[in-house]
Amino acid sequence: MLKDNIEEELMEDGVKYYIFVKEGHRHFTPQYFSSGMTSIEWIFPIPEANAIGTLDGHNNGIAVIIFGDYGVEPKCKVVAKDYEDRIYDLFYYRFSPNYTNDTITYSQNRVAVIANLKTNEAFYARSDLSTNDYMLGIRFLDPKENTFVIAKSIKESNGRWGDYLHIVKLEDQELVEAGWSMKIGETYRISPNFPLYSTWLVHNQKLFVLDRDQIICTDGQQSISHPFSEIYNANSKRIGKIEDIAIHPHLPFGVMVEKRVSSTVLHGLVIIRWDTDDADEQVSGYSKIFEPLAPLFGLKIMALAYQSFSPCGKWYVVGCIAPDGPKNPYFIALPVDQEHPDLLDRDGIIILGQVKNMTSLAWTSDPTAYVVSNGELLHKWDLDELSNARVFVMPGEDDDEVVVKKASVFKRISGLFGGKK
Repeated sequence: MLKDNIEEELMEDGVKYYIFVKEGHRHFTPQYFSSGMTSIEWIFPIPEANAIGTLDGHNNGIAVIIFGDYGVEPKCKVVAKDYEDRIYDLFYYRFSPNYTNDTITYSQNRVAVIANLKTNEAFYARSDLSTNDYMLGIRFLDPKENTFVIAKSIKESNGRWGDYLHIVKLEDQELVEAGWSMKIGETYRISPNFPLYSTWLVHNQKLFVLDRDQIICTDGQQSISHPFSEIYNANSKRIGKIEDIAIHPHLPFGVMVEKRVSSTVLHGLVIIRWDTDDADEQVSGYSKIFEPLAPLFGLKIMALAYQSFSPCGKWYVVGCIAPDGPKNPYFIALPVDQEHPDLLDRDGIIILGQVKNMTSLAWTSDPTAYVVSNGELLHKWDLDELSNARVFVMPGEDDDEVVVKKASVFKRISGLFGGKK
């Protein structure tokens, strides 16, 4: 009888989204979209409203998945084809989180792909990498000047790869050295997986690089001053090892994933802010909210990974993982609130849920949604709709099956081929 009552309440007319409250935690159920008999291993953000990009092996091109209203089947269109013999294969991909009004870029083994989604033109931009080397990342630095940042892993005599960042300029489909470079570490094994962390980023045409206990900021020609790097550098001795850095799209603060000692949680967050001259307020720790999540997710030890801000800046999302299971993250979202003392509203935390065998993730814009793929399903959380969601307090643990059945939307992606030939 209890389940019947829950079903009746979940079928309320006009309600599309639900927030389920269980044991004091708020959960937000995604929409699910199936790739059918094909695979969507890689997804990435693109300069198109309510859409993401993917690689279509059947059509040998870049495809755009366009989402519709709630419960509507997404559509797919191929926007660039046959710019090389094999666009999709068992390559080492790294997709850029930044893009221009019409162009995206990503790295693939030893080359970069630059694709204009408005003209449907794409090409390989090559660098001076040898057979044993890899390009493991690319970002737009200054699109007006055709400059990029690329990450190179160079095979060295000790059998490892040295990791370097280079500023390059695009000239006649070649990535030509522009003079600035630095070594950022070593790699023992080249991984094909979506990166857990990033110690470098581009923000407002500036490159920020974490170099041990300092952050270097450059415009590609010379080192420059920025509050994010200056405040961190002045306080790095009292901050633990940093494994990831992120800067808010337009508010004056950044977030770092800090390694810390705890019985259950291996990471905390450090917030660096420059909207105040008070040195005590410019650096703050943010870790207590993660302690209750480890038992909630059934994790004896929990780490943080995959942090990012939404393009609109209203949301911060991070994954909670077992150290030995990084591809099975539980994602949580925190609202960004400029009036909140910590800028991230810990009282507004939302449990998005687990994605098993995660392969990639991307944000959409207009409206804002967080999308995660595991190859077979796209999980899409329409975060812009949270304010319209109905709050439903779960009366018991046995009602999960009813909730998933009644509140989840499961649709096939129309016109998608994907996969390998």
